[in-house]
Parts: sequence; structure tokens; C-alpha cells
Amino acid sequence: MQIIRNKLWLSCCLILLMHQIIQKVLYYNIGLFDNYLDPFLSMPILLGLILQERQLVRSNFFSTKKSIKYRFSILDITIATVFFALIFEEGFPKWSPYFTKDNWDYLAYGSGALLFYISINK
Repeated sequence: MQIIRNKLWLSCCLILLMHQIIQKVLYYNIGLFDNYLDPFLSMPILLGLILQERQLVRSNFFSTKKSIKYRFSILDITIATVFFALIFEEGFPKWSPYFTKDNWDYLAYGSGALLFYISINK
């Protein structure tokens, strides 16, 4: 199954886009959503894009007679989630005053990664 056609992945992208428009263009604040929705949705979106790329590379360049779809292991998802969370929560706040560190975001990244593992990484 192509990731970019997955209904949940597309829903995450649309919700993120709508939230950004509401927050940045319409200047309307939605409390907890403004703080934790972006980190939560970022992991299914980013991991989905990376998985789609891996599946395309595998099918185009390393095709075998067996049609086995590539999936991420729990270790792959964990490493990617920790990497992105550290970049977003530790790196960006040091590099730019427009970013702030919030330890609760780590929970949002982990929850988004769990959503990806359960529903998109089939």
C-alpha cells in the first residue's frame, strides 16, 4: 500500500495544514492543540514520508520475485522518533529564539510514533 494514499496519513497532513492556517493566518488560538498537535502529527507524517521513500527505492532498485512490502521495525521507529524529538526540542531552541523547549512534546512525539506504528506501518 502506498503511504501517501493512506487515509490516516492524508488526514494527519490535512489536520496539520488546517491547524497551521488557523493558527498562523487567522490568528486563532486553540489552547492545547497549539502546543501539542504539531509534534503529535509530525511523526506519522515524517515517518510516512520516509517509509514511502524506502518502499519506492526497494521496489525500483532492489526488487525481488517476492512482493514483500518494506516496514519499519520498532527499533527503526524509536530511533527516528528520538532523533527528530532531540532536533526539534533541543536543537531548534538553541539555534532560534522562535522555538521553545517543552518536555511534554516528547510525549506527543512518542504518541504520534505509536499511532504511525499501529495504523500506518502495516
